[in-house]
Amino acid sequence: MSRSAVWVFGLVFFAGCAGSEGPPPFLHGEFYQQLRDHAESFLLIDGDWKEDMDDGLFYGLAYYARAGESEDDEAFRARAQEAYQRDVRLVQEADLLTGDMNQAFMAALGLVEYMDATGDRGHLADLDGMIEDVNELVSTLGHYLPPEAMPGYAMETYGPTSINGLMSLLSLQRAFVLGGADAETLTAFSNEVAKKIGERSWNGASYDFGAGREGLFLYPNITMIILHARLYQLTAGPEHLERALTTYQGMQPLKVTIESGWAGPGRYRSPYSAEYMGAQSDDYSTLSSQNYLMLALMLLYQVTGETAFLEEMDSVLDFLEGYLVGEACYSDVDLPGACDEPCPDGLACLKGECFEDACHQGVLHHWMDGRLAVPADPEYFCSGCNLQLLYLMWYRQEMIQ
Repeated sequence: MSRSAVWVFGLVFFAGCAGSEGPPPFLHGEFYQQLRDHAESFLLIDGDWKEDMDDGLFYGLAYYARAGESEDDEAFRARAQEAYQRDVRLVQEADLLTGDMNQAFMAALGLVEYMDATGDRGHLADLDGMIEDVNELVSTLGHYLPPEAMPGYAMETYGPTSINGLMSLLSLQRAFVLGGADAETLTAFSNEVAKKIGERSWNGASYDFGAGREGLFLYPNITMIILHARLYQLTAGPEHLERALTTYQGMQPLKVTIESGWAGPGRYRSPYSAEYMGAQSDDYSTLSSQNYLMLALMLLYQVTGETAFLEEMDSVLDFLEGYLVGEACYSDVDLPGACDEPCPDGLACLKGECFEDACHQGVLHHWMDGRLAVPADPEYFCSGCNLQLLYLMWYRQEMIQ
């Protein structure tokens, strides 16, 4: 995801219903292997991916824990264990009032993945304690976080619809993946949040950004597809499936088509940060938003069995493989003011530290105005988004049956 990683954007999809014919075959094995190889060069120190914009807290741990077990890879397991120790500390030290909740939420989502992949639930009490504190706070606010309750980059960039929907997904993830006696309570909490979001943002065809920002946006709608589809899995309430499918139809104007002058593979426009990035047209699609779109499409397949959703996901993968792969250097991730003092020549600033600059291949941040991202753009590369993409492709191969 972009710079903030939006603490909440996390979800893995287990179970669901597949069509009688089964899913189409996975066609991107070569792309998957290439990205695995590229990821070996992403800077990782003490469980911290330095180029990740904090998405690695969730997706780095999730990918290496899952793939380490399914592929019996000891190197992957060791990498997951390293990341796990850092995530545990962040969850234990989470401060809802003054702490970095972006990091805490991403770490918590990573722990859910690790616990399910490995069976190690030694820190389940720490995870549940944080979730209980968060849900208690949100409940006292009427099951909805107003923009003023969480000011800053995340709320301004993704909007209150996305933030509230994705905040509640931590509870659903915990309930659906790990189960237990509290699953019903966690599901009921998220259902209340979904109702409050609907009261404020549902316009009859799609979800609004919120906070008075007009227009159709991708993130609020893929967020709510994920939320309602997960609620359908947990409750079997038909209203949730209906809302998820209606929302999918409502966001179709964002799809880039031949009629709009695009002859390439499937993708959706990502208006949320187009102005910030300096786009001169609506031809703007980010890796992060396409990743979360693919999560929504996989979940729609799982709850409907309709292979068209997976075929659309495959087309998005075609776009990422064919249009967004390029070279990135540590210095390309360097954000102004990230270090107290500029790094000496030959060194790059990552998360407040100077490192010897190096370059590697990967999937870049966006496509804009008919071109691939360039280092001069405000955001250029995020290793966390690449790790998320690895996780998605692993999931598409291993868990979609």
